[in-house]
Amino acid sequence: MAKNKNFTFESLVPTKSTEQSAPVNQPAAIVALQDNGPSTKVTFDCPNELVETMKDYGYWEGMSQKDIIIEALGVFFEDKKIKERPEKVKMRKKVGRKPKALKAFLN
Repeated sequence: MAKNKNFTFESLVPTKSTEQSAPVNQPAAIVALQDNGPSTKVTFDCPNELVETMKDYGYWEGMSQKDIIIEALGVFFEDKKIKERPEKVKMRKKVGRKPKALKAFLN
């Protein structure tokens, strides 16, 4: 016979004790980067040893690979002065396959 479990649902409105706050070891700049605004998917080759290390770290720390990479990039760029690319370079035609919808339109 299954045991009866009584579930209680807490309010979805954050209270002062449950407000989102940055973990002690995470700089505010990294927290600001996470889950704010539009994002872009990125694909790149990475040595297998680094991927395995990242997976192991993520497992024990309860972090996703995405969170680990965003945090690492945030720490890397934190103390750097970055000059913006020229507009001409930003607006350059993208290399790669054309989207399927555009292929059908062009044929």
